[in-house]
Amino acid sequence: MSKIISAIIAFILSANTYTVVYTQESREEIEQTAIVTEDIVQETPEEEISPVKAVTRSPVATSNTSSWWDYPSDIKGVTRSGDDLLVLVNKEYQLPSTYAPTDLVSICSNVTNLRCVNNTNFLIRNILISDLQEMVNAATQDGMDLSIRSAYRSYATQQSTYNYWLSVNGGNVGVTDQISARPGHSQHQLGTTLDFSSGEINDGLGGTFASTQASKWLADNAWKYGFVIGYPAGYESVTGYMYESWHYRYIGKANAQDMINSGMILELYLRSKN
Repeated sequence: MSKIISAIIAFILSANTYTVVYTQESREEIEQTAIVTEDIVQETPEEEISPVKAVTRSPVATSNTSSWWDYPSDIKGVTRSGDDLLVLVNKEYQLPSTYAPTDLVSICSNVTNLRCVNNTNFLIRNILISDLQEMVNAATQDGMDLSIRSAYRSYATQQSTYNYWLSVNGGNVGVTDQISARPGHSQHQLGTTLDFSSGEINDGLGGTFASTQASKWLADNAWKYGFVIGYPAGYESVTGYMYESWHYRYIGKANAQDMINSGMILELYLRSKN
């Protein structure tokens, strides 16, 4: 009888151990999910939209129940001007289709030591050029290599971007909404958002960027120059998007310092200001 009891106890312990390992692996897979990414440059007269699929893991499977990636039924207009550095743009608050910054300038014509992938004429608001240059200078001094994969996108370009990823994902709206913003809901339309990469990963875009020294440097230092990560890991249910280690939005040095002091992520900080 004692041998039988011992066998039962051993079985229970082994089952519990397996459960813990399974749970941890599942959590790591969710946290490390770096999904199909948005890789379309901004609109130019001669541009042909030809995004490149960059996948490491799959998005979370969707269901018919309400989920963190869903858009609300009541979509509202933004409560601040699109020119305002603290305007909240998310799945609930949408920019007008007519909004476009009036001070867009070429990034790589105005910022040195920063590579624009494929020599693309990426555009960004002039208001952040000085702080971007200062940040790039500091990164370069620390031995970092930075490049730009995407910047300003018009409403129309974002529509094309979203439709592309919807097609890539077989028309699955739930999966697409985890990784790509619908038109009017993208921070890129503000002209203050950048997607970074590095020569460490051959200027690629995707989950591999998170493991680079450039990514770690940005995570530690970008806020000092007014740039903060838009969709941090572990906050998918708050932001409505999967983790994007490459996606940074400029809100200005003073605001970034205030955000850091508050302990809030960008989404929550902007909600408190709108």
